[in-house]
Amino acid sequence: MSIIRNVLSSRSRLIPVALAALLAAGCSTAKSDPPVAAPAGSRENGMLILTQADNNRSAEVKRGEQITVRLPENPSTGFGWAIDESDRQRLALDSTAFAETTEAYVGARGQRSFTFTARQAGTVALKLKYWRFWEGDTSVTERYTVNLLIRD
Repeated sequence: MSIIRNVLSSRSRLIPVALAALLAAGCSTAKSDPPVAAPAGSRENGMLILTQADNNRSAEVKRGEQITVRLPENPSTGFGWAIDESDRQRLALDSTAFAETTEAYVGARGQRSFTFTARQAGTVALKLKYWRFWEGDTSVTERYTVNLLIRD
């Protein structure tokens, strides 16, 4: 009986050691390739559509192609999306519009759309900010960035 107790006792001591070794191997600091993000956006009628899910991502477009950025907005709070940075020679703003949701109450959230046309080949960092323009940059609560590679 004491032999069985010794075997069981030594096995029960090995289990935590084996688990620690497995955990250490899983937490290894060996570098691996960084995950590759899927291209940003989706296509609708030949237009690239970007949403909040595409924040901090990259997309490729052809010169002459249109790009629309759609982001949730609630102007009743005084906050709105605005262009913070862009390259007007490469990316021209065609229009901006706000569409209310189907919810029929005051203060309901909607969607701000910015539509651009890619004019010239190159790279553009399109940056937007969600802010109260009269309060300045200290009021920015969200930022949106997408890097666009415009090809001929």
